[in-house]
Amino acid sequence: MNLNKRWILTCFGTAVGAGILFLPIQSGLSGIWSVIFLTLIILPTTYISHRGITRIVASCPKANDIIGAVENDLGHFAGFVVSLLYFLSIVTICAGYAIGLTNIVSSFLINQIHCPEIPRSLLTFIILSIMTLILLGSENIMITVTSILTFPLIVLLFIISIYMMPNWNFSSFHVVFSLKEFIKNTFLLLPILIFAMNFSPVCSSLGAFYKKQCGNIDDAIKCSDSIVKWNSILLFIFVMFFIFSLFFSITPDILSNAKQKNIDALTAISLTSQNPLFLYAFPLIAFLAIASSYFGHFTGTREGLSGIFVQIMTWKNPNKKNKLNIKRIKLISTLMLFLLLWCLAVYNPSILSIIGVLSAPIIATYAYLMPVILMKKIPRLYIYRSKFAGFVFIIGIFTIFGYVVGKII
Repeated sequence: MNLNKRWILTCFGTAVGAGILFLPIQSGLSGIWSVIFLTLIILPTTYISHRGITRIVASCPKANDIIGAVENDLGHFAGFVVSLLYFLSIVTICAGYAIGLTNIVSSFLINQIHCPEIPRSLLTFIILSIMTLILLGSENIMITVTSILTFPLIVLLFIISIYMMPNWNFSSFHVVFSLKEFIKNTFLLLPILIFAMNFSPVCSSLGAFYKKQCGNIDDAIKCSDSIVKWNSILLFIFVMFFIFSLFFSITPDILSNAKQKNIDALTAISLTSQNPLFLYAFPLIAFLAIASSYFGHFTGTREGLSGIFVQIMTWKNPNKKNKLNIKRIKLISTLMLFLLLWCLAVYNPSILSIIGVLSAPIIATYAYLMPVILMKKIPRLYIYRSKFAGFVFIIGIFTIFGYVVGKII
């Protein structure tokens, strides 16, 4: 496999996780016209926004990541703000994953295995402990295994999309809707769709890699732009096919039940089906999809938190970094994240609300607003500005406030 295909698969795997499993719930409850409208705008906005991050890194001669690039142009404080944004964007995703894993396992044990209900605090502790021990035991093996799992899981989700086609029902096209309902549903759906299409955590590494690989800025920009473009197209086709397939084949009652129980779409289908494939395989596929993403995002979250600690501890004396015990800082970061995720998973807040109110707005700030602002503010980035930057910025603003506004309307 050549480098371009490998990077496309990496970007693709970064995006495919809890978002695509919870998106059908919100889309199914939002109505067909909101889904169609957002389908028309999500591809160009995904491409332009993520391309902005790679261009900032690939064009900076003195930095190898987005934080370093911003520090190089705007100073230490601006770099710290970006590192904080990056951390917040992925820690909220981890929280959603931790809750989702607990709910999938709990539902499977009760409904499929018919086991007595295990106290949520204990079940969550067991699940997160196993995940954390695997991560601490051999991070390289864990990353290898999750990378190997990515492609089969993508194939399985695509097969599910095709498998559900005979059950498609197009009656949603005949449902009468009002303009107010359309606006409300569009606001509620937009942040969840932005979340499902997000691969911004890997864009900084992508830009840095091609800057080193190509040796000059123009070629690095050209290569990274191509990767972002093709990944955006493939992700768009895959995600929207999955969404439309489940939209046309799942009843609103199942979706409402899934939202109430805080479970993903595949687990919800398994609870109402007598088909053994649906009954046992769907929860397993959902678990593996979220678990594989959890490992990668937990690692990124821990690195982000450790980086913030290091930045604070070396704020006035950067040379002090060489004297810090990085292993101890990483261990403290791991324990803090474990406790935070455990408490959130026990509390069991709505995953859709976490995505809509926290994750998607932070992602929009990091991937949709920040690149547009930097390209207007930093002279070396003027040539990389897009004609559609204003539109992307507006979509970012709508994403930040959309879910809250949709709930109020």
